[in-house]
Amino acid sequence: MNRSLFPTSVVTKAFTWAYQELGLSIKQASEILGISPSSLAQTTLLGFESGTIEYRKQLAFIRMYHLLITLSEGDTDQMRAWFTSYNVSLEMSPLKMCKEYDGVERVADQLRKLKQSCSGRQSALATVEFAHQEREVRTGARVH
Repeated sequence: MNRSLFPTSVVTKAFTWAYQELGLSIKQASEILGISPSSLAQTTLLGFESGTIEYRKQLAFIRMYHLLITLSEGDTDQMRAWFTSYNVSLEMSPLKMCKEYDGVERVADQLRKLKQSCSGRQSALATVEFAHQEREVRTGARVH
């Protein structure tokens, strides 16, 4: 058994708390990890073995979540709005991007860039949200 700096059950608990705080369902969280909702539910108490892809994705998601907390100054509504809104740089919502192979890392990179470019400003997550459907982007924009 591999020893890890972070016990697997603690990582899974932190991941669960993070995705729930962002308003995600277990189905959405399992899609981020690339597993079935039942597989995620079964590992809730024990966690994934350290070193597995699921374990590493959970750690990456937790790091990304902490960047969101920092940039939003803990404003859950602002974090949720940013995470689920269309992002021009990513060309999709961060939520949708996180479901891709290296998506969590790409979203975290975007947040790091935002943090660097907005140092000293009040609200780093002031975003433009576009109401859209899969292939249709409307022009009505709303600033958060």
